[in-house]
Amino acid sequence: MAQLWTERIKQAVRPRIYKTLFPHRPQFDCPICGYHGPFKDKVVSKTPSVVRVDSKCLGCCAAERHRMMHLTIQEVFGDWGAEEKSLLHIAPEDCLKPQLKSLFGTYHTADLLQKNVDFNEDVQALSFDDATYDVVLISRVLTIPPDLEACIREMRRVLKPGGIAMIAEIYTHEKTVEFGKMVNSRSREIGVDLLSMTQQHFPKVDQYLSDRYDDEYQLTNQIVLDGNPASDYPELVRVPDIGFLDLVAVCHA
Repeated sequence: MAQLWTERIKQAVRPRIYKTLFPHRPQFDCPICGYHGPFKDKVVSKTPSVVRVDSKCLGCCAAERHRMMHLTIQEVFGDWGAEEKSLLHIAPEDCLKPQLKSLFGTYHTADLLQKNVDFNEDVQALSFDDATYDVVLISRVLTIPPDLEACIREMRRVLKPGGIAMIAEIYTHEKTVEFGKMVNSRSREIGVDLLSMTQQHFPKVDQYLSDRYDDEYQLTNQIVLDGNPASDYPELVRVPDIGFLDLVAVCHA
């Protein structure tokens, strides 16, 4: 409880301090919480030095991917009649929960290890019956489970006819790099060929790139590596001399 109050105090005070210290930084809008002002840089690693510039909303702590998911969810499901439908949110992000709970009649969360979820589940072998959910949402998870094909197959299996799997990842390569073992708690780095894999299981896969939405939301991952812009990413998502776009695959069952 003390930690919760501490975080609330930080979220109330931090924007004012940041605006005072950095009055000339670019101003953005967060579609999740309505905050307007500068976003905070995110230090990804110190050695090598990797920084995402203008990444974190000071109102709700949402990063580029969260804002992108929020906008895509609203576009895809805003007029879908979702209040009568069910959603399974795998590895749920707290900042997306209010939106999803308000949209869907049934909202369930699942994760293999998290305790504050409805179900402890391995996405490679979900315990749910066939055709249980209308929507499955998963973001930045598929680098972890050893069997990527099984993950895609299971998400398709638990979807009802006409259902949707929404999959968001960082596309680092043209072709997925499999490590053959766990390296820093990851089994692989995702490539653009993941889209071809989803197309083998879903009859229709739409690609939502973050440049479809307004620049005011700051959805471009601006990567600085050892002081220099880094944009060595697949052509589909690459932003030259800046970084990369987020991409959400909307897979129709």
